Amino acid sequence: MGFLALCGLVVLAASSLYSTPASAAGKTEGVPIGDLVFRPSVNVVLVYDSNVYRAQLNPEADFGLAVRPQFEFVYPGENFRWELSTYWRGFTYFNVNRGPGINHDDLRLVNEFGVRTSVDLNRTGKFGFKISPQLYNRPSSAGWGDGDEDGARAAGDNVEQDLGVGVPIAIALRPTGAFHIKPGGEWNWARSYYPRRLFDPDPVVLGNRHEVSGKLGVDWRFFPRSHIVFTGQLGRILWGPYDEDTAQHGTDPQLPGTFFRALLGLRGDITKKVSFMAMGGYGGVYYGEDNESSNLTGPDGLLARVEFALRPVLTQRLALGFRRDFLFRYFADNIAETQGYFKYSGLFFGRLAPNASFSYTYRQIQGWLDRQEHQWAAGGGIKVIITPWLDVAVDYRFSAVNPSSDDKGEYIDNRVTLRISLGFDD
Repeated sequence: MGFLALCGLVVLAASSLYSTPASAAGKTEGVPIGDLVFRPSVNVVLVYDSNVYRAQLNPEADFGLAVRPQFEFVYPGENFRWELSTYWRGFTYFNVNRGPGINHDDLRLVNEFGVRTSVDLNRTGKFGFKISPQLYNRPSSAGWGDGDEDGARAAGDNVEQDLGVGVPIAIALRPTGAFHIKPGGEWNWARSYYPRRLFDPDPVVLGNRHEVSGKLGVDWRFFPRSHIVFTGQLGRILWGPYDEDTAQHGTDPQLPGTFFRALLGLRGDITKKVSFMAMGGYGGVYYGEDNESSNLTGPDGLLARVEFALRPVLTQRLALGFRRDFLFRYFADNIAETQGYFKYSGLFFGRLAPNASFSYTYRQIQGWLDRQEHQWAAGGGIKVIITPWLDVAVDYRFSAVNPSSDDKGEYIDNRVTLRISLGFDD
């Protein structure tokens, strides 16, 4: 009854007044409540996964079900915008092929949630300010997933969880309409742990990562459709208490370090149908004189973000891109990723929204887990928009990760999802 009541609430809200307050600057769709806009939604996802544990040997397949309700409130003012959203997600596999030693109940999920708020002040003035704190508990992306964090969470394929907090802060300086400066900072904390119990006073803590950084962004529109852009970041990664000598990171300590990124480039429109972004730069991670072998320096510090996009018509978009960056996880000092990708999205008759993608990622993992990975991912699907607040989507995704450090084979996964979305879900 609880789930049916929730769906009924979403239908009632979605089928009522479908507009925003007259003072709203944007096109935020939802149910007006005074000056606020209420945006309820619920997603129901049926999953078939050919390799629920992302195993190299003896993969286990299963069917699963995920339910994800979300509630969001928005004040969509022209010069002031406030958002508050919260969600919960439950997931279970059905153990279709249950047999000796086969039981996927450890992947059952009842405690994923997220709460986020955002305050955006003086959006049209010379001086603006924005803060967007969030709190979450969700399956960790630390395992060998498919590189798509949202997709990995949708399948519930990791026994580890992340309890985390993120607090990004940004100041907007707009001396002119064409020249913007955006200094800011961010604090991120994530504790990776297992098992995934709702309340566990003493879980096994795999990592306790803190990232504190300052940021700077510059955007100068020097032609009507061309921008010079710069992004920079300087930060520190720190590690809190964790359970040592676990199988996930051996006896090697998790090292504190200093990191930076700096990229400069162009973005704009070549023609009305062709746009581009091309940024290049350098970054690095330093762990001190006693741990120089773990540093990310030299050619490994080269960074890039490149994308060319084509819109043959307004409702169709094709993009080719390349990126190179680094990230941190508890099982490695740092991970450098190089990726090339293709993406397509479209809309036909205002109802049918197909998509397709392909990517190749080369991953250099340095730390206790020291190896290189080659990952291929491809997929496609179609969404049928039945009403503005109801759609049905079918997607297929293939992923293969080939670790070059062993000869056991690839982590191969095929996943098919059927998703029903009810309400106002971006």
